[in-house]
Amino acid sequence: MVSDVVNVSRVWQNPAFAGTVGASYDWAMGRQSVARRFGRLVMGADVDRVYRAMDVVAEMPDGAAILDVPCGSGIVMLRLRADQRVRYVGLDISAPMLQRARRRIPAERRDRVEIIEGSIEQMPFGDGEFDLCVCFNGLHCVPDPAVAVAEIARCLKPGGRLVGEFAVRGQLRRSDAYMTVLRATGTFGPGGAVADARRWLTEAGLVIDGLECTGAIAHFDAHRPG
Repeated sequence: MVSDVVNVSRVWQNPAFAGTVGASYDWAMGRQSVARRFGRLVMGADVDRVYRAMDVVAEMPDGAAILDVPCGSGIVMLRLRADQRVRYVGLDISAPMLQRARRRIPAERRDRVEIIEGSIEQMPFGDGEFDLCVCFNGLHCVPDPAVAVAEIARCLKPGGRLVGEFAVRGQLRRSDAYMTVLRATGTFGPGGAVADARRWLTEAGLVIDGLECTGAIAHFDAHRPG
């Protein structure tokens, strides 16, 4: 696991990587029709469901605290409502991707959005600090997903939710081949299958409200017991 930690972290922190692979991901996710076609072709997945799930941030009431990790270039942040008075924190290990996220912050939200560089495995937040954590396209890119989920759970308030999705192994042959290549290059971490996701969530003390796949994308919704 140590070699995975070093490799994945270094790859995502590399400015050249962020300027190529990271920029391509950002471009595709910013164009839902492009992401939809890629999702169907490579992952056999309903990517529209991912975008609908991102709308959970717009449902949070004024005064709520939201954590977006890894936030990448800030795609989910754009789902906030213009009149929403929430604290929004985006954390990612990649400084170049965070630069993209900072450029995306609308002027009217600059006093309510924090963009922080840091590791999902050791986040600089107190216990029970957030009402909601969103984790999209993240768990397949981190060195140790179980540690990441446990750290997210620590930062959730009692009753707080974790919503997101990630690419899973063992669902489609073509997507497994695709992910094998990305793991070999250090773009993806070790990841896991649906059973692994269930274990990560439950061992972190979270209650699973939903965990199912469309193609090779696992969609999850869980909460910390109150």
